[in-house]
Amino acid sequence: MILHRGVRTTQPIQVAFKRLLPDEDEAPAVAELLGTLIRQNLYRYDVYDHSMVVHYDPPETPNRRRELLIPVDGPMAGVETRELPSMRVVFLVFKGTDKTMEEYYDYLRDYMEQSGLEASEEIHSVEIMYVPESVDEQDYTMEIMIPLAG
Repeated sequence: MILHRGVRTTQPIQVAFKRLLPDEDEAPAVAELLGTLIRQNLYRYDVYDHSMVVHYDPPETPNRRRELLIPVDGPMAGVETRELPSMRVVFLVFKGTDKTMEEYYDYLRDYMEQSGLEASEEIHSVEIMYVPESVDEQDYTMEIMIPLAG
């Protein structure tokens, strides 16, 4: 189910990051980085409410470049951090599994074509997974973004 969609400009944010290997599974990498962040500040674990994967290349690209990002308040010991710059993006927020991720990307690409929007050549896409409010929740809220040129 689509919750929100449109075009917006993101704010620059400080992130902890990890470069992912071309075929590395994202879930264990998220768990490892989150564990490192939480161990540094046990009383502020609630601030890590989402993780992002930046895809610099399309999924079918051999040796594709990807990074795992988790927003943080500032530099942290033992973790690489940097600022993710502001971007103008077309985005879609959804919940549930009634469609595949590729169907949602197709929706965004159709929207871009109809609106005359052009994708950036620097970043292919950004996927954000929000932590559910309840551990019993089965459907995660996801957001996909395609950065725009210019």
